[in-house]
Amino acid sequence: MEPDSRGEVHSPAEDVTGGTRRRAHAPGRATLTWRMPIPASVSAPASSQTPAELRELGASISRLTARLRKTPGLSEGHVERVATAIERILRDYGGASYRQYRNLVRDCDDVAAEIAKLQKEEALWPRFTKVLDAALLRIRKRDLYAGRQLVGKLGKFRAQARERDAQLEEYREGYKAIERDIARLKAERDRLRSVRKPPASEAEVERVKGHLEAANRTLAHAVIAELHSVPSRLALPAFLEGSKDRRLLLPPIPEADAAPLLGLLDTVGPVREVFGDRGVHSLLEALGYSDAKLAHLLGDGRPLKAVLNANLPWLKAVTAPGSLLPLLSLDEPLEELRGRLEALTVFAGRMHAASEARDRLAEVAKSAASGEIGKAQEADRLYRTFGDATRKAWEGTLEAAIKETEAGLAARTKDLAGLTSPDKLA
Repeated sequence: MEPDSRGEVHSPAEDVTGGTRRRAHAPGRATLTWRMPIPASVSAPASSQTPAELRELGASISRLTARLRKTPGLSEGHVERVATAIERILRDYGGASYRQYRNLVRDCDDVAAEIAKLQKEEALWPRFTKVLDAALLRIRKRDLYAGRQLVGKLGKFRAQARERDAQLEEYREGYKAIERDIARLKAERDRLRSVRKPPASEAEVERVKGHLEAANRTLAHAVIAELHSVPSRLALPAFLEGSKDRRLLLPPIPEADAAPLLGLLDTVGPVREVFGDRGVHSLLEALGYSDAKLAHLLGDGRPLKAVLNANLPWLKAVTAPGSLLPLLSLDEPLEELRGRLEALTVFAGRMHAASEARDRLAEVAKSAASGEIGKAQEADRLYRTFGDATRKAWEGTLEAAIKETEAGLAARTKDLAGLTSPDKLA
């Protein structure tokens, strides 16, 4: 090897470790890159292994570890760490100029200090110390090719350590997989033990939910019919009384503002004939009429417009799209559900087109009085929380599932007890 016109030394096309060198196309600078060979045994850990395979793998690791411990520095990873540091120097300064020589010497001194420390502790085989010191000496003299050749002499020893480390990692993954299985089975066993038999079957829960949904649906239809089909002079008092019960969550209606409107709609005259006998939505339409049109219909439309503007916020809220009344659901606490059912029953009694809704609410009230809704609530919570375990409890097969889980837990615990801890193998 001879230096080029810039005084830089370049390696041949292939070095002793099997790597390759490529020259950069930029003029005046050579770039050195290579790939370190990876032993065939170094591969990704197996996703799952049987306990017998893990025991066999552990025995192989023990043999490799015993062989490596005969040579100081191999089993502990000192050789691999120092050699990797030297290879990093070779990679970083492969195409460096003389202006970077001071940095190269600084890095070499750091590695040499580490080697001296290991030598003093007798943690490194003297032959390794000799080879590594010689490699650092050649690198300081910018003979990177010779330094790489010297590091390559340790390739066989490093391959043995890498093989042991790869097997140990594979063993550790299998060992941890068994530990995860044990933790999962313990959690599953405890979860199954905490499950109790539900007071009702899943079909009974769905039937009660169907009754509640039917009541909600008929109530919504009754409210729509009340707003569209029932004369506003009859429908508005029902909403006025319902707004006083806060369990219904209706928009608040000020009586002081509503009384003039109700009086105007209930008084015999043009306002009653034109708007009082029509649905509530017609009142909002009246606000869009011109004064001339209202004068034509009512004679004097100013009183109606005045009271409509005063009551406009709650009229808009009552006629807005969406569900106006609170829903009956098993998600609500039982006492709150009973109070809501009572309020809805009273409100449905005030409405004029809610006969079907009253019948549905009567069925729900009967279910609540018999305790059926309370049982359905408790069962629904259990089914949603524990799922299949609750179904097994209802069917009477939960105890068998617990025993099966305990058997699996005992088997995995026995498998783990027959294995050596990865930390002891290392």
